[in-house]
Formats: sequence, C-alpha cells, structure tokens
Amino acid sequence: MRYRRSFLSSLRSESDRSRIAPVRVGAVALLVTLFAACSSGGGLVDLVPEDETEDPSDIGSLATAVTDVIDDFTLALDNYARYGGLLIDEFVLAGTFNGRREVDERAIDSDNSVLTDDLYVPIHRARISADVLAGAAESLIGDANQDQDVVDEAIVVGQLYGGYVRVLLAELYCQSILGGGDSTALVFEAAPLSPDARMGDALDLLQAAEANAASSGFSDLAQAARVAQARAHMWLEDYSQAASVAASVDPDFLFESEYSSTDPARYNDVYAYTYGDFQVIRWTVGDGLQPERNLERFAFYEEWADLGLIEPEPGQAFAALDPAIQVHLQLIYGQGQDPPASVGQAASILLGSGFEADIMEAEAAYRTGDRARAAEIINSRLTDPSANPHGKEFSPVSFTGNLALDLAEIGRAYLAGTWLTGHRFGFMRRVLRNDGVDLFPSTQPGRDTAFPVVKLELDNNDGIGQACPSGPPWS
Repeated sequence: MRYRRSFLSSLRSESDRSRIAPVRVGAVALLVTLFAACSSGGGLVDLVPEDETEDPSDIGSLATAVTDVIDDFTLALDNYARYGGLLIDEFVLAGTFNGRREVDERAIDSDNSVLTDDLYVPIHRARISADVLAGAAESLIGDANQDQDVVDEAIVVGQLYGGYVRVLLAELYCQSILGGGDSTALVFEAAPLSPDARMGDALDLLQAAEANAASSGFSDLAQAARVAQARAHMWLEDYSQAASVAASVDPDFLFESEYSSTDPARYNDVYAYTYGDFQVIRWTVGDGLQPERNLERFAFYEEWADLGLIEPEPGQAFAALDPAIQVHLQLIYGQGQDPPASVGQAASILLGSGFEADIMEAEAAYRTGDRARAAEIINSRLTDPSANPHGKEFSPVSFTGNLALDLAEIGRAYLAGTWLTGHRFGFMRRVLRNDGVDLFPSTQPGRDTAFPVVKLELDNNDGIGQACPSGPPWS
C-alpha cells in the first residue's frame, strides 16, 4: 500500500499518540533551562527568543515540544530547498534583492543579512530545538510520573530531526559550528567541523534514532532514519554501507514535511515564492534564454516541461518582481491556476522516501561496476509513473561508462522523485567533492559551491574565525 506520512502524523497514528499526559513542572523547567543554555551558548544569541525561556506554560508538555521541533524543522526545510535550488540550477532569481542575487550568481558575501535571516538562523533554530528535546526527554527515562511511550517518542523525534538538520548543515555549508564560546551550551564545539565531520556527526544521531525507534515500535521513524543514514553514507563515500541500509527501506515509503494553508507564516515557501501567493514571485525556473540571469538553465528543462512539471508560459497572472524575468512555473507545489490554488500553500515537501533509497542503491551498484543493475533499478522507477513520487513517465537512463555523463544521468534519476526538495544541491556538491564532476551551472560570474558561515556567527562566536577554511569562492 502506498502511504504518505509526515513526522507529526506518523507519531499520532500509533496508539492515539495525541493523548499525551502533561509533563510535571520539574520537567518543564528542565526544558526551559536547556533552551536558555542553548540560546546563550551558540554564538547566535537571538536564535531562541527570551519569551520562550520565561514562562514554563509556553512549553507545556513533551507533546508541545515535539510539535515545536517538527514545526521548526519544517520551516527550515523550505528555505533549504529554495536557497539550495537557487545556488544550483533548479531556480533563477525572479526578484531583486542583492543578497539573493549573490546566491544566484554564485558569488556570496558572508555579510549577507538575507541569508542570515532566511537560511542560517532557521536551520540552527531547528537544530537547537531538536537537541533540547532529545536531551530533556532522555532525562525523563524511568520517571514514574511520565508516560514512557511519550518519552520514547520525544527522544526519537529529537534525535531524528537533530540528525537531519546536521545532514543539511553538511550539505549546505563549507563548515559549521555548534555551540562555541560558552561551555554551558547543550552541544559545545570549540572549532568548526568540516562537512565530512558534520555528516559523521549526523550519522551518529541517525543511527541512535533508528535503534530507539525500532525498540519503541515506531517503524516509520526508523525507516526515515535509515533513508537519512544512507544519504550520509553516500556523502562519506561508504557506498556499500549506503546500499545495505537503503535496501531495508520499504519501496513505497514516503516521509513528508507538512505545511498549512491557514497561516501564511506556515505556507510552503517554495510554492509561495514561485507562485506569488502572499507576495510577488521571486523564484522561477531558468530556461537558458534570459541574459539578465546569465543564460542559466535547469539541466532538464525540456523534459520536465514536456512531462507537465514546468509551465513555460503561465500567463500574465504570474509576473515576477523583476519585470525583466520571464516566469516558468514549477508545477509540483501548485497546479498553475489563476489565482493560485490553496493546495499549494499546504503542499508537503518530501524529505525521505523508498524512491530515494532505491536510487542510492542503484548509484552504489554503478560505483561497483554493475552498470546493468544500476540501470535496471533506476529505469524501473523512471519509466513507470506509479513508481516515482512525481507520477510521470521519465526517459530511461543509458550508461556509457563516462563518469561525468553517467553521474549527470543519476542526478536526473534522483530528480524524478526529489525535484525542488533541496536534494539536488547535496547531490551536486557531493559528486563535485568526491568525484571531481562539476554539475553546477557554469554561466554565472561566481564559482561558489557552498554557503559561508554568516558574519553574525563570526562576530558572536570566538570558536570560529573565518567564514570558510579556504575563503571565497566558498567550496
């Protein structure tokens, strides 16, 4: 059976998990203390507003804390998808902000307040809330006043989200640091970690999340942890282990982050910024014909347009903030209606899936020299509309033995189920780092392939002294 599960809905589907007993005052105080410690020890001193540490009733229960962790990650994920897609070939800028233009042109200044507010702070906020939840819940193991099933859930959710956030940090940034400058921080790092070290950090948490989920009977969460583990193993070039983990994921598994159509603050921002819902269109897909965007083109523009995933001429209702930019409408988080359909506001973003696991298994087979098996796995997913999340009949792959060409085809295969989720950014950066295969668009004036640590962190954290180890261009 094919099913869709968000983190929150999967928790509530087992044993009526929404009936969670209130946490006693002492446990709430612990959560508050941990939040306060994180907000004062991570360099970015304003990540957690003060009002969240003053009134214990604001946290209320582990149930509320679990929901908050999910919400924090969900709000960070669509920013990851937008900005990661803008740095590579999935989007071109349809707006005018200089801070965003730097990303599109691959020439980023670390003193970029747009990236601080839109990308860096939300991701670290999601990381802090996940770490706090896991730490607080672990302290309640064996507490007779607590429902231990709820405690188990909170531990798994905290570890799973904490692991996923670290995957995003490894993929996005040239380096990253947690804590620093204050030994009271929940996680203290005296110096930044490289992307590989951060991915190893993520793997540790994801393995713990899987083990705890399996022992507590949360099968969906265990599968989500395995998909993310396989992704981390691929980054670290441990392809055989990635294939082994990926093979254990249900082929029909879908794990999504959910958004809301009732509150603009919780809209799917990939949809909102590409459709002009609640704001003017500022992101669109490049067709390679716009000199204002350096002739940047999405690598598979024609195939995606032919399949109905892109509308090349959506009409005058879809006008960009920058009038020089022609809008080419993505059609997976909206259907091109005028006005935009409310379903787009609440459109889910796929975070992990059996589809992704299968493509990782296929890539691992390719890397061991078994190109026939790799093509067989991939084409079973691409050519059958019922077998990929986008529900389309994509062109099959045909491998040549040329690594650069074949990795580009594997990248296309991933996109058949992960387009505009942020996944392509991680893939492109991984094959550049590990294989020397550069799939980044080459028409822009800059050559950045990652995001720098922002100036706000540099100014407030004495554990880090430069935005990237190598300096610009950020790599």
